[in-house]
Amino acid sequence: MVRHSAGMVFSLFIFLGCGAATDDGPSFEPQAGAFSVLTYNVAGLPQGVSGSNPETNIPMISPLLNAYDVVLLQEDFWYPTELAAQATHPYKSTSKKATTAAIADGLNRYTVMPFEDLKRVQWVACFGELTNASDCLAEKGFSVSTVVLADGVSAHVYNHHAEAGGAPGDNEARQAGIEQLTAFIQEHSDGQAVILAGDTNLHGMDAVDEPVFQALMDATGLIDVCRHMRCGEESIDRVLFRSSDTLVFTPTLWARPTEFVDGTGGDLSDHRPVHVNFDWQTVSLD
Repeated sequence: MVRHSAGMVFSLFIFLGCGAATDDGPSFEPQAGAFSVLTYNVAGLPQGVSGSNPETNIPMISPLLNAYDVVLLQEDFWYPTELAAQATHPYKSTSKKATTAAIADGLNRYTVMPFEDLKRVQWVACFGELTNASDCLAEKGFSVSTVVLADGVSAHVYNHHAEAGGAPGDNEARQAGIEQLTAFIQEHSDGQAVILAGDTNLHGMDAVDEPVFQALMDATGLIDVCRHMRCGEESIDRVLFRSSDTLVFTPTLWARPTEFVDGTGGDLSDHRPVHVNFDWQTVSLD
Protein backbone atom coordinates (compact mmCIF):
# COMPACT_ATOMS: atom_id res chain seq x y z
CA MET A 1 0.00 0.00 0.00
CA VAL A 2 1.32 3.43 -0.90
CA ARG A 3 1.62 5.74 2.09
CA HIS A 4 -0.31 9.00 1.99
CA SER A 5 2.60 10.99 3.38
CA ALA A 6 5.56 11.93 1.24
CA GLY A 7 7.07 8.57 2.15
CA MET A 8 8.23 6.62 5.17
CA VAL A 9 9.03 9.09 7.91
CA PHE A 10 12.53 7.97 8.71
CA SER A 11 13.52 7.82 5.04
CA LEU A 12 12.33 11.39 4.60
CA PHE A 13 14.50 13.03 7.20
CA ILE A 14 17.05 15.27 5.56
CA PHE A 15 20.16 15.44 7.67
CA LEU A 16 22.53 18.11 6.46
CA GLY A 17 25.31 17.19 8.83
CA CYS A 18 26.00 18.05 12.43
CA GLY A 19 27.62 21.35 11.58
CA ALA A 20 31.11 22.22 10.59
CA ALA A 21 33.28 23.71 13.32
CA THR A 22 34.20 27.37 12.95
CA ASP A 23 36.10 29.84 15.05
CA ASP A 24 32.76 30.77 16.58
CA GLY A 25 31.78 27.19 17.40
CA PRO A 26 29.61 24.67 15.53
CA SER A 27 27.18 26.10 13.00
CA PHE A 28 23.48 25.26 12.98
CA GLU A 29 22.31 22.99 10.20
CA PRO A 30 18.57 22.49 9.77
CA GLN A 31 16.79 19.17 9.75
CA ALA A 32 13.59 18.54 7.82
CA GLY A 33 11.07 15.84 7.06
CA ALA A 34 7.40 15.02 6.64
CA PHE A 35 4.73 12.90 8.26
CA SER A 36 1.05 12.10 7.89
CA VAL A 37 -1.66 12.26 10.56
CA LEU A 38 -4.96 10.40 10.65
CA THR A 39 -7.63 11.16 13.23
CA TYR A 40 -10.48 8.65 13.35
CA ASN A 41 -13.43 8.02 15.64
CA VAL A 42 -13.87 4.29 14.98
CA ALA A 43 -17.27 3.83 16.70
CA GLY A 44 -15.89 1.04 18.87
CA LEU A 45 -18.81 0.67 21.25
CA PRO A 46 -20.27 -2.84 21.58
CA GLN A 47 -22.15 -4.30 18.63
CA GLY A 48 -25.76 -3.12 18.77
CA VAL A 49 -24.83 0.00 20.75
CA SER A 50 -22.30 1.43 18.32
CA GLY A 51 -23.45 3.68 15.53
CA SER A 52 -21.60 1.36 13.18
CA ASN A 53 -21.04 -2.39 12.74
CA PRO A 54 -17.82 -2.79 14.72
CA GLU A 55 -17.57 -6.59 14.84
CA THR A 56 -17.26 -6.58 11.06
CA ASN A 57 -15.77 -3.16 10.44
CA ILE A 58 -13.04 -2.84 13.08
CA PRO A 59 -10.96 -5.71 11.56
CA MET A 60 -11.38 -4.03 8.16
CA ILE A 61 -10.15 -0.71 9.52
CA SER A 62 -7.01 -2.21 11.08
CA PRO A 63 -4.78 -2.76 7.98
CA LEU A 64 -5.92 0.52 6.42
CA LEU A 65 -4.25 2.44 9.23
CA ASN A 66 -0.81 1.40 7.97
CA ALA A 67 -0.83 4.13 5.33
CA TYR A 68 -0.45 6.81 8.02
CA ASP A 69 2.48 7.74 10.26
CA VAL A 70 0.56 9.11 13.26
CA VAL A 71 -2.85 7.55 13.91
CA LEU A 72 -5.02 9.10 16.63
CA LEU A 73 -8.07 7.02 17.52
CA GLN A 74 -11.23 7.84 19.43
CA GLU A 75 -13.92 5.41 20.68
CA ASP A 76 -11.42 2.54 20.64
CA PHE A 77 -13.48 1.08 23.48
CA TRP A 78 -14.49 -2.54 22.97
CA TYR A 79 -12.26 -3.93 20.21
CA PRO A 80 -8.69 -2.61 20.77
CA THR A 81 -7.11 -6.00 20.07
CA GLU A 82 -8.95 -6.38 16.76
CA LEU A 83 -8.15 -2.80 15.77
CA ALA A 84 -4.44 -3.21 16.48
CA ALA A 85 -4.11 -6.71 15.02
CA GLN A 86 -3.13 -5.77 11.47
CA ALA A 87 -1.65 -2.34 12.17
CA THR A 88 2.12 -2.59 11.77
CA HIS A 89 3.14 0.63 13.53
CA PRO A 90 6.03 -0.16 15.89
CA TYR A 91 4.73 2.16 18.59
CA LYS A 92 1.23 1.71 20.00
CA SER A 93 -0.42 2.89 23.19
CA THR A 94 -2.03 0.43 25.58
CA SER A 95 -5.70 0.97 26.28
CA LYS A 96 -6.53 2.62 29.57
CA LYS A 97 -8.37 0.54 32.17
CA ALA A 98 -11.61 2.07 33.41
CA THR A 99 -11.56 3.04 37.08
CA THR A 100 -14.23 5.71 37.58
CA ALA A 101 -16.78 4.87 34.86
CA ALA A 102 -18.15 1.89 32.95
CA ILE A 103 -15.63 2.22 30.12
CA ALA A 104 -12.30 3.98 29.67
CA ASP A 105 -11.37 6.95 27.48
CA GLY A 106 -11.20 5.08 24.15
CA LEU A 107 -8.12 7.07 23.12
CA ASN A 108 -5.24 5.24 21.49
CA ARG A 109 -2.39 6.14 19.16
CA TYR A 110 -0.18 4.28 16.70
CA THR A 111 3.00 5.82 15.29
CA VAL A 112 5.94 4.89 13.11
CA MET A 113 8.19 7.17 15.16
CA PRO A 114 8.80 6.85 18.90
CA PHE A 115 6.56 8.58 21.39
CA GLU A 116 7.34 9.16 25.05
CA ASP A 117 5.65 10.18 28.32
CA LEU A 118 2.07 9.40 27.37
CA LYS A 119 -0.36 11.10 29.75
CA ARG A 120 -4.13 10.66 29.91
CA VAL A 121 -6.38 13.28 31.49
CA GLN A 122 -10.11 12.85 32.18
CA TRP A 123 -12.47 15.75 31.58
CA VAL A 124 -13.45 17.75 34.63
CA ALA A 125 -17.13 17.51 33.70
CA CYS A 126 -19.60 15.31 31.83
CA PHE A 127 -23.36 15.31 31.31
CA GLY A 128 -25.68 12.33 30.89
CA GLU A 129 -25.42 8.66 31.81
CA LEU A 130 -28.29 7.00 29.97
CA THR A 131 -29.32 10.14 28.08
CA ASN A 132 -27.61 12.96 26.17
CA ALA A 133 -25.02 10.73 24.44
CA SER A 134 -24.23 8.98 27.76
CA ASP A 135 -20.87 10.73 28.12
CA CYS A 136 -20.62 10.00 31.84
CA LEU A 137 -20.46 6.25 31.16
CA ALA A 138 -16.92 6.75 29.76
CA GLU A 139 -13.77 8.33 31.13
CA LYS A 140 -13.55 10.65 28.16
CA GLY A 141 -10.80 13.24 28.01
CA PHE A 142 -7.50 13.81 26.23
CA SER A 143 -4.04 12.29 25.99
CA VAL A 144 -0.66 13.76 25.10
CA SER A 145 2.78 12.39 24.33
CA THR A 146 6.09 13.67 23.04
CA VAL A 147 6.63 12.37 19.50
CA VAL A 148 10.26 12.16 18.38
CA LEU A 149 10.59 13.31 14.77
CA ALA A 150 14.38 13.00 14.66
CA ASP A 151 17.34 13.07 17.00
CA GLY A 152 16.79 16.12 19.17
CA VAL A 153 13.53 17.09 17.40
CA SER A 154 10.15 16.48 19.03
CA ALA A 155 6.62 17.82 19.30
CA HIS A 156 3.69 17.39 21.66
CA VAL A 157 0.83 15.43 20.06
CA TYR A 158 -2.62 15.57 21.65
CA ASN A 159 -5.59 13.29 21.04
CA HIS A 160 -9.02 14.06 22.47
CA HIS A 161 -12.71 13.22 22.43
CA ALA A 162 -14.91 16.04 23.66
CA GLU A 163 -18.31 15.91 25.32
CA ALA A 164 -21.06 15.05 22.83
CA GLY A 165 -24.64 16.26 22.63
CA GLY A 166 -26.29 19.62 22.25
CA ALA A 167 -28.30 20.08 25.44
CA PRO A 168 -27.33 22.96 27.74
CA GLY A 169 -25.66 20.50 30.12
CA ASP A 170 -23.62 19.06 27.24
CA ASN A 171 -22.57 22.52 26.11
CA GLU A 172 -21.47 23.48 29.61
CA ALA A 173 -19.51 20.25 30.11
CA ARG A 174 -17.87 20.52 26.70
CA GLN A 175 -16.83 24.12 27.31
CA ALA A 176 -15.40 23.17 30.71
CA GLY A 177 -13.38 20.39 29.08
CA ILE A 178 -12.05 22.62 26.30
CA GLU A 179 -11.04 25.20 28.89
CA GLN A 180 -9.30 22.42 30.85
CA LEU A 181 -7.46 21.31 27.69
CA THR A 182 -6.50 24.92 26.94
CA ALA A 183 -5.03 25.41 30.40
CA PHE A 184 -3.12 22.13 30.17
CA ILE A 185 -1.57 23.10 26.81
CA GLN A 186 -0.61 26.49 28.18
CA GLU A 187 1.08 24.94 31.21
CA HIS A 188 2.60 21.75 29.83
CA SER A 189 3.34 22.62 26.19
CA ASP A 190 4.62 26.15 26.61
CA GLY A 191 7.13 26.84 23.86
CA GLN A 192 6.54 23.47 22.17
CA ALA A 193 5.33 22.68 18.68
CA VAL A 194 1.92 21.01 18.98
CA ILE A 195 -0.43 18.80 17.00
CA LEU A 196 -3.95 18.52 18.42
CA ALA A 197 -6.42 16.15 16.78
CA GLY A 198 -9.60 14.28 17.58
CA ASP A 199 -13.35 14.50 17.84
CA THR A 200 -14.00 18.05 19.05
CA ASN A 201 -17.80 17.77 18.94
CA LEU A 202 -17.61 21.48 18.07
CA HIS A 203 -19.62 22.45 15.01
CA GLY A 204 -17.97 25.21 13.04
CA MET A 205 -19.82 28.53 12.90
CA ASP A 206 -22.45 27.26 15.35
CA ALA A 207 -23.57 30.06 17.67
CA VAL A 208 -22.71 28.03 20.78
CA ASP A 209 -19.73 26.00 19.57
CA GLU A 210 -17.78 28.52 17.49
CA PRO A 211 -16.90 30.85 20.40
CA VAL A 212 -15.57 27.88 22.36
CA PHE A 213 -13.47 26.77 19.40
CA GLN A 214 -12.17 30.26 18.75
CA ALA A 215 -11.23 30.69 22.41
CA LEU A 216 -9.19 27.47 22.27
CA MET A 217 -7.29 28.63 19.19
CA ASP A 218 -6.78 32.18 20.46
CA ALA A 219 -5.44 31.05 23.84
CA THR A 220 -3.07 28.37 22.51
CA GLY A 221 -2.03 29.70 19.10
CA LEU A 222 -3.34 26.55 17.43
CA ILE A 223 -4.50 26.70 13.79
CA ASP A 224 -7.21 24.50 12.31
CA VAL A 225 -5.74 22.82 9.22
CA CYS A 226 -9.07 22.65 7.40
CA ARG A 227 -9.62 26.38 7.69
CA HIS A 228 -5.96 27.16 7.03
CA MET A 229 -6.09 25.24 3.75
CA ARG A 230 -9.64 26.33 2.90
CA CYS A 231 -10.80 22.73 2.77
CA GLY A 232 -14.41 23.84 2.44
CA GLU A 233 -15.74 21.07 4.69
CA GLU A 234 -16.28 21.90 8.35
CA SER A 235 -16.11 18.78 10.50
CA ILE A 236 -16.16 18.06 14.21
CA ASP A 237 -13.17 15.76 13.53
CA ARG A 238 -10.25 18.15 13.34
CA VAL A 239 -6.47 18.47 13.18
CA LEU A 240 -4.88 21.63 14.57
CA PHE A 241 -1.23 22.65 14.77
CA ARG A 242 1.19 25.28 15.92
CA SER A 243 4.89 25.73 15.30
CA SER A 244 7.49 26.71 17.86
CA ASP A 245 10.48 29.04 17.70
CA THR A 246 12.69 26.14 16.60
CA LEU A 247 10.32 23.77 14.75
CA VAL A 248 8.07 24.88 11.89
CA PHE A 249 5.09 22.81 10.76
CA THR A 250 3.62 23.37 7.31
CA PRO A 251 0.44 21.45 6.42
CA THR A 252 0.53 20.31 2.80
CA LEU A 253 -2.69 18.28 2.56
CA TRP A 254 -6.11 18.05 4.21
CA ALA A 255 -8.24 15.18 2.91
CA ARG A 256 -11.03 12.75 3.59
CA PRO A 257 -9.59 9.29 2.88
CA THR A 258 -11.75 7.24 0.55
CA GLU A 259 -10.57 3.75 1.47
CA PHE A 260 -12.37 3.40 4.82
CA VAL A 261 -15.49 1.83 3.31
CA ASP A 262 -16.96 -1.65 3.00
CA GLY A 263 -17.66 -3.58 -0.17
CA THR A 264 -20.82 -1.61 -0.84
CA GLY A 265 -19.16 1.77 -0.29
CA GLY A 266 -20.60 2.22 3.21
CA ASP A 267 -18.44 4.00 5.79
CA LEU A 268 -16.69 1.74 8.30
CA SER A 269 -17.59 4.09 11.16
CA ASP A 270 -20.25 6.68 11.88
CA HIS A 271 -17.43 9.24 11.52
CA ARG A 272 -15.27 9.76 8.47
CA PRO A 273 -11.54 10.07 9.19
CA VAL A 274 -9.45 13.16 8.47
CA HIS A 275 -5.97 12.91 6.95
CA VAL A 276 -3.38 15.71 7.10
CA ASN A 277 0.18 15.78 5.81
CA PHE A 278 2.81 18.00 7.44
CA ASP A 279 6.26 19.11 6.38
CA TRP A 280 8.54 20.10 9.23
CA GLN A 281 11.82 21.97 9.50
CA THR A 282 14.02 23.07 12.35
CA VAL A 283 15.13 26.67 12.51
CA SER A 284 17.86 28.44 14.45
CA LEU A 285 17.13 30.95 17.17
CA ASP A 286 20.11 33.00 16.00
